Amino acid sequence: MKKILTLAVLVLCMFAYGYGQQNVRGGDFEHWKYNTKGHYYDPDSSIFSTLDTLNTVPTPSGITAYPCDTAHSGAYSVGLITGHIDLGYPIIIPGVIGTLKVNMPAQKAILGMRYPYGSTTPTRFSGWYKSYPISGDSSAAVILLSKWNSSLHKRDTLAYNRLAFHGTIDTWTKFDTEVTYRDPSTIPDSLTILLLSCGGFNAANMFGSVGQVGSRALFDDVNLTGVSGFPLLLMPSVKVKLSPNPATRFLKIELGSEIENGYFEIYDAQAKLIRQLSLNGNTSQIDVSDLSTGMYYYKLTENTKLLNSGTFVVTK
Repeated sequence: MKKILTLAVLVLCMFAYGYGQQNVRGGDFEHWKYNTKGHYYDPDSSIFSTLDTLNTVPTPSGITAYPCDTAHSGAYSVGLITGHIDLGYPIIIPGVIGTLKVNMPAQKAILGMRYPYGSTTPTRFSGWYKSYPISGDSSAAVILLSKWNSSLHKRDTLAYNRLAFHGTIDTWTKFDTEVTYRDPSTIPDSLTILLLSCGGFNAANMFGSVGQVGSRALFDDVNLTGVSGFPLLLMPSVKVKLSPNPATRFLKIELGSEIENGYFEIYDAQAKLIRQLSLNGNTSQIDVSDLSTGMYYYKLTENTKLLNSGTFVVTK
C-alpha cells in the first residue's frame, strides 16, 4: 500500500530528458512493439512514450494508450482512454502519449526531450484528432519549448500552446495552431509534446489531474512546421547522419537503413529547392562547394514519402 500511495503522488518534472541519438520509426503512429512483461503495446519510438507501465502495479490503471486501427492515414493512429488507480477513491490517470518517461525505481516521471532541431524553431503545431469525452470532459494537445536558465537555476518557458477539444468529434478533424513564443530570440534546449484524453491534466503532478474515467481520444499525423512552412518531423522514419557539419566542400550522407528510389533535397532559407540527389542504399555524398555560407534545410524522401528532414550548415 505504501508503494501505491507513493505512486499516487508521482510528480512529472519539467526537465529535458536525455534520449541521446535519435533513431526512431513511424512519425504517424504506424509502428508499435509488444511489451511482453507488461502485456501492452509501446510506440516503437525513442521520442514518444505512454503511462501504460502503471498497468503493472497493484490496483492498476488499465491500458490508457494503444494502437488503433482507425487512422487518418496509414493503418494506425494512437488511441487514448482515461483510467484510474483505485485507492478507495479514484486517482485519475490520463490517457497520454508524448515526450515523457516513467522512472519506476525513482517513482517519478520526466517530461520533455532534448531539442532536436538545432537553431530552427517550429512555427506551427498541427495534427488530426477524434474525441469522445464523457460528462463535459475534453481532450487536449500541448506543446512546450523551454530552456534551462543557469543563472536562476530554473527552466524558462519560451513557448507554450495548449489546445482543448470539447464535445464529441466523430470524424477526423485537423488542429493547426501557430506556436506562441514568449521569447522568440532564444533557441530552446527542451521540447515537450503531450496528446491527452484528459483535458484537465496537471503537468506538475499528473496524478492531480481532473477528468472522467472512460473519456477517449484518437490522434494521428501530428507535425511541427518550421520557418517558410518547412516540415520538422517529430519521429523520422529513417535516421540521417550528415558529416562534416558544418561542411565546406562535400557533405557525406549516412542513413540508418537502406532505401530505394530516394532523393536527398537541399533547400535555402526561403525553402526554395536548390539541389536534388538521387539516393539508393544507405550512403552517398553531395558537393556543396558552390553553396554560400549559411544554414540549409534538407528533405529525405522515398517514392515521394517524406522520411526525414533537418538542417545543416555550409561554411567557407
